[in-house]
Amino acid sequence: MVAFRSLHAQRRSRLRGRRPAPAEPGATAPEPVPVTRAVVIAAEPFPDAEAAAGWLRDRRGRDAAADDVEQALELVNHAVSAHRVAAQDPHVRDLVAADIQRVRLGYGTGDDVVEGSWRAAIVIPLERAKRRTRRRMLSPQEEMAGMMSGRRPAGRPSEELLLRARLDLEHGRPVEAALVTRAATEALAAEGHGSGDASEASRLAQAALTGELSPDQAEALADLLESLERKARRRRYATDS
Repeated sequence: MVAFRSLHAQRRSRLRGRRPAPAEPGATAPEPVPVTRAVVIAAEPFPDAEAAAGWLRDRRGRDAAADDVEQALELVNHAVSAHRVAAQDPHVRDLVAADIQRVRLGYGTGDDVVEGSWRAAIVIPLERAKRRTRRRMLSPQEEMAGMMSGRRPAGRPSEELLLRARLDLEHGRPVEAALVTRAATEALAAEGHGSGDASEASRLAQAALTGELSPDQAEALADLLESLERKARRRRYATDS
């Protein structure tokens, strides 16, 4: 079960350890920041309080907590995807780790947890909750500045499509990922960087159209997408001096 609730939080000061300066006469106080709380509740309850407490103790380990957070994020995005389609609103985007303000793992009654109350809970540091990002040859700020000034190549359709395919694959949508990956290979070919990947991408897309991908096909898709991403990165940085 996934429950959402809209909240409002006070804006945080960017200067740690310092109190905000008093507002000038007539100044308008900052508006509260809208925050959405998403709660993922397991379908199977714990048999007793001792089992729940033991589970929470195990979550203090880095790997166990990270796995639980990743699974919860997948479930939240599954609900977001359903809402996006039901509302026919393409601007409803998936939740990513950078959006997360706080992560808690805990247990309690169903009604209490939905309301944000816990019998016992721990706060997971954000660096443990977020996935390890792929290393970049330039920082995002440097790359963006170069693109905006014309010193770096502008974004190409194939790069946008590869990012979309990666998003679909990481959020448990392999069928969509296969279809977008095929479009990405076609875009790469149109941009003058064709390769022998088109036939494999087409095969996986056709399989996706007929039903869910098998585990072997899903693995082949992940390998293909990773290969295409490497080629796109090599092309982007080929102009580096």
